[in-house]
Amino acid sequence: MFNRINWVAVTVTVIALEGLGFVWYAMLFGDVWTAAYTESFGRAPVEGDMAVMRSLGMVNTLILSLGLAVLLPKLGATGLKAIKLAVMIWFAFGFTTMAIEYLYMGVGLKLVGLNMAYQLVAYLVAGAIIGWLPGRASAAPAEE
Repeated sequence: MFNRINWVAVTVTVIALEGLGFVWYAMLFGDVWTAAYTESFGRAPVEGDMAVMRSLGMVNTLILSLGLAVLLPKLGATGLKAIKLAVMIWFAFGFTTMAIEYLYMGVGLKLVGLNMAYQLVAYLVAGAIIGWLPGRASAAPAEE
């Protein structure tokens, strides 16, 4: 399964999404996110926890990128079709999973909404990168 992955696209996607996360959570919505977090959990995020969260977030980004790099080519999705399919995957799995935080866990709508919006944009960017970066040379499909 992993021998046909476009590792360049995965690497570019991880870098792009980590950059997007920095812009989203630090530059654009940092104060709003911190206030929404504090409102939801009754305390501000602890700085010591941030390094762990960022590290695990990067692993999460790698898993997302790998997942899309496996699924999109298997479904024949390139270009705009890859972006549309990435958004469908976000809606079917990301949106519904994150909605549980609001519906059953008591996380505030503002915090969940900010995180959902980031994930939607991340899936759009990932779909574009994976869908438009040239893949590996065609080879006979290996048994998987």
